[in-house]
Amino acid sequence: MAIRLMTLRFVPMPYPYVHDEFSYLLGADTFALGRLTNPPHPQWVHFETFDENFQPTYASKYPPGQSLLLAFGQKFLGHPWYGVWISFGLMFGCLCWMLQGWLPPVYALLGSLVAMGEFSIFGYWMNSYWGGALTTAGGCLVLGALPRLVHKHNPFAAIAGSTGLLILLNTRPYEGGVLSLATFAVLLWWKHRRGYRAAEMLTALLLAPFVLICGFGMAWTGYYNYRVTGNPLLPPYVLHERTYAATPASYLLPRGPTPIYHHDIIRRAWVDWNGESYTKLRANPARVLVAFYDVLPFYLPALLFFSALAGLIFFARSLKIRAVIALLTAIWLALLLEKVWLPHYFAPAAGLLLLPIMYSVRWLRLRFAGAGAALVLLFVACCVGRGLATVVSARREVVVPPQEQAIEKINTLSKPGERYLVIVRYRREHNFHVEYVFNRADIDHSRIVWARDMGDAKNQELFHYYPDRHVLLLEPDLPAMPLTPYPK
Repeated sequence: MAIRLMTLRFVPMPYPYVHDEFSYLLGADTFALGRLTNPPHPQWVHFETFDENFQPTYASKYPPGQSLLLAFGQKFLGHPWYGVWISFGLMFGCLCWMLQGWLPPVYALLGSLVAMGEFSIFGYWMNSYWGGALTTAGGCLVLGALPRLVHKHNPFAAIAGSTGLLILLNTRPYEGGVLSLATFAVLLWWKHRRGYRAAEMLTALLLAPFVLICGFGMAWTGYYNYRVTGNPLLPPYVLHERTYAATPASYLLPRGPTPIYHHDIIRRAWVDWNGESYTKLRANPARVLVAFYDVLPFYLPALLFFSALAGLIFFARSLKIRAVIALLTAIWLALLLEKVWLPHYFAPAAGLLLLPIMYSVRWLRLRFAGAGAALVLLFVACCVGRGLATVVSARREVVVPPQEQAIEKINTLSKPGERYLVIVRYRREHNFHVEYVFNRADIDHSRIVWARDMGDAKNQELFHYYPDRHVLLLEPDLPAMPLTPYPK
């Protein structure tokens, strides 16, 4: 955390760029205002955009965990990125605690240092608003509780594991849920191998933390769902899929009816691009193996990949490594049912990958006796050095995203106190990944309101609704991205 703060001069706080980031920031802005959601805007169809719900309330589609941390940073530290920064500290603290349950303490510390290089202080988990670190922290709490509960009835492990379940529920409920169920199954198997009966685990010492923490967490999550969607059993993400998705989340499910879209760019994103992925996977399910190529390089560059592979192969007779293999199999099977993969989808199980790596490192120490310690330190130094070296590429990749460029143009034209309505007009060939229409939680009190061009007649609704705003027309697909007064 200190390293990242000291390098802010060279790699500044990131701008949001991807659709998902703006959605998480909408959630953060909502929570920072003291709300769980926002009332639907009377002109919402003009503001409709990606990864946000507009009916029955205006809110992010994502679970609230990541946005709550961003809101903390925004409200109390002056910028939502500080929530990301805090989540990285939580992740490494939970990771070290998890590894201490599986490995001797010195290897847990070394494994945490390896993870600094593996996840990279200057990678997208730290330098975006997409998330990953908080989910990994939740997964590490669950996985760290596993070996502790195997060896004895540990109420602190039960509290930590239950807290991890709550975090996973509110960050990545699908992958986190699969990992949690697999962890419980491995716990029963492991206890059985040690001669315990399942009934011996059902003690008040262990059940009380689970019931209290998870019960409270599920009640709060249900209430959040109720406020956002009107149904405690309907998460915002599921509502968003029902409203916009032209294909189901898994390629194994049949295609349903195509929703009605108000804007062509949103239709193209869901029907053409998203639909293409679905169609290709339906035609050739073997394409899901691309998920390994999409996800693994983020966690396991060459040196770590071969170390992890060696650990899984040569120590497969160990009960701990067998448990790791079972858990990795469960999470990978869950990922392979999806039609799109990104590294942070695997975040709940990220800590598992370090276990076979550190088994290999421990073998290195024992195998080479006197030189072993030096080899281990060299290995760790290479991993940490690789992570720190990415500051060069991170500094080179700092770019001002399109919407921020448009804001800079407005700032050169504006006077203090002026407020703007910006109509964004795309050409047919516009890349939907580059989006300009994202608004704050309190749209009407924002200095700049972004809206889609819906034709002169339909745009008049906005002009009448905002009679006191300067109306600008932004055409991002034209040379020099002209920003001109809207011709009324």
